[in-house]
Amino acid sequence: MAKIKFEDALKGLEDVVDRLEKGDLPLDETLSEYENGIKLYKQCIALLENAEKKIQILVKDENGGFRARDFDIGPAQNDNSK
Repeated sequence: MAKIKFEDALKGLEDVVDRLEKGDLPLDETLSEYENGIKLYKQCIALLENAEKKIQILVKDENGGFRARDFDIGPAQNDNSK
């Protein structure tokens, strides 16, 4: 996967959606745009997952001091089925 910034991948995906929504592309170009959109979508997801892994939070320990620990999204917070 080529190095791409999230904002660039998202903008590219938005452009693909705009072109597909117009509905005036020939079938072969539509399929090509769709495939490109899927690649950009996967890049966006990968970049977001990578960023999520880097997030840390500060927690207070039993002595009143603070320490950093990895942020863990529990199943309830990551449930997108609602």
